[in-house]
Amino acid sequence: MKNCHRVIDNGKGGNTYTVHYFQQTCTCGKWQMERFPCSHAIAVCGYRGDNPISIVNTVYTTMMYKQQYKSTFVPLSHVDYWLESDWKIKADNSKLYVHRGRRRANRFHNEMDIRHPDEPRQCRLCHQTSHNRRNCPNSQPRFNLT
Repeated sequence: MKNCHRVIDNGKGGNTYTVHYFQQTCTCGKWQMERFPCSHAIAVCGYRGDNPISIVNTVYTTMMYKQQYKSTFVPLSHVDYWLESDWKIKADNSKLYVHRGRRRANRFHNEMDIRHPDEPRQCRLCHQTSHNRRNCPNSQPRFNLT
């Protein structure tokens, strides 16, 4: 039996993936990460004539699900019955207040965001470098006021 299969994905740019069937690995990495067969592994399973359920990890079976919830769960008692602790949590109250003004962006800039000094800014409408879109002489007014 053949262990290594090449799968060409026609849906996303024609990428080629290698599925090692018996090691349960695929070069896309989803089968290893989620321990659930990816679409490429299911395609190999269909090509081989195997049942796709046979390659699914036992963690995802109904039997394992029932076994996990077989034991009893003891609910927590009311807060009044909890033991008093000898320590307190110190919270950062600055996170609780709503600060005035516009929020700061949480974006990290990289080399794509930095404009090279040899590339001057240009207008988006006419692509000339002497002005920007806001004061472009070729622009149409946004609102017609009469």
